[in-house]
Amino acid sequence: MKLWRALSPVPTIAALVVIAVTCALGNWQLDRAHEKLARAARLEALAAQPPLVVGSALLEGQVAERRVHVRGRFDAAHTVLLDNRPHGNGTDSRAGFMVLTPLRVVANDPSAPAVLVLRGWLPRDAQDRTRIAPFPTAEGDVELDGTALAAAPKVFSLGQDASAEAGQKIRQNVDLAAFAKELGVPLQPFVLEQRTDSGDGLARDWAPADTGADRHYGYAFQWFGLAALTMVLLVALSWRRAARMAA
Repeated sequence: MKLWRALSPVPTIAALVVIAVTCALGNWQLDRAHEKLARAARLEALAAQPPLVVGSALLEGQVAERRVHVRGRFDAAHTVLLDNRPHGNGTDSRAGFMVLTPLRVVANDPSAPAVLVLRGWLPRDAQDRTRIAPFPTAEGDVELDGTALAAAPKVFSLGQDASAEAGQKIRQNVDLAAFAKELGVPLQPFVLEQRTDSGDGLARDWAPADTGADRHYGYAFQWFGLAALTMVLLVALSWRRAARMAA
C-alpha cells in the first residue's frame, strides 16, 4: 500500500501551507523571546558600567540602554501625559498615564539641551480622563538616575501624527524632534526612564527587560504543536484513505 498515492492534492497542499505558516510563526516567537533575553543580558552588562553623566553638550553616538545620571530642574509647565498606558509591572489592569516632563540641565546656557524624563505611571480617572490626580513636581535642582530609552513608549494611533497633538497635555505619543521644536530648545537623543524616587508618588516599578520571554516560548510551543497536529492528521487521513483504496 503506497501512502503517497492516497494523498489528495488540495487537502495536502492546504495542510503543508498550514504547517509552513505555523512553523514560521513559531520561529518568530522564538526570535522574539531570544531578543528579550539578549536585551536583558545587554542591560545587565551595561549596568556594571559607570553611568553616563549628562551635561550641557548634546550627546552623540549610541546612548540607548545606557545608565544615565543628570542634574537639572523639571519644566513642569511642559509636562505631558501619555494616555492609554498600562501599569509598567503588568499586574494592574487599570488604564493610566505615563508622565513625561522635560528636565532643564543646570547650566549657564538656557539653550542647553534638555532631557525628556519618563517619570512614572499615574492611574487615570475612570469617569473623566481630564481629571488628573495631583502629583508633586520638585521645584529645585534634582539629580536623577535611570536608563536611556531610544524613544518614549508608543501606542498605535490611527491616522494621527505625534506633531498634531502639539500643545496638548494629554497625548497618545510624543516624538522627540517635534517636542524639541515645541519647547524651543534641543532635546538629548534619548528619554530617561527615571529610577530615582523624587517624592512624586508615581509608580516606577518598570517591567524587566526580559518580560514576556516565557510568554513567547509558550506561543512558540502552541504554533509548533499546531504544525505537528496538522502533520499527524494529514498522515492519519491519508492512511485511512489508502486503506479504503486497497480494500
